[in-house]
Amino acid sequence: MIFLGFLGLSALLFFDLVFLMLLAQGPGLWLVGLTQGAGLLYGAWQLRGRDQSLLFYLEIQWSQGEPVVAELWEEGLILLACYGLMIPGFLSDLFALLVLIPATRKSVFEGLCHFFARLAGK
Repeated sequence: MIFLGFLGLSALLFFDLVFLMLLAQGPGLWLVGLTQGAGLLYGAWQLRGRDQSLLFYLEIQWSQGEPVVAELWEEGLILLACYGLMIPGFLSDLFALLVLIPATRKSVFEGLCHFFARLAGK
């Protein structure tokens, strides 16, 4: 099950990068370069001062079946959004911006909670 999820995510990232390369042909190259560079800089700026080891802590607690406070999951989601801005692609940037905007963060967080609860069979 995890392998299929990883395979699907890899395919999504591949098609996202192919779309980025197709768009970058010709004069769109400068626009794509500027937006991806701006996303990289903004993601790096958002990462400063955040606890980078939080993702490891969350993974360990989740694998042991220990409950984790929702605020820590939300902070972990913000960390992933910062990393998402730093990797090239439009889908990762769109997801990252939805998470970083406080007005949409709660909806994305609740949607992911329902998805992982269904995935875990609860």
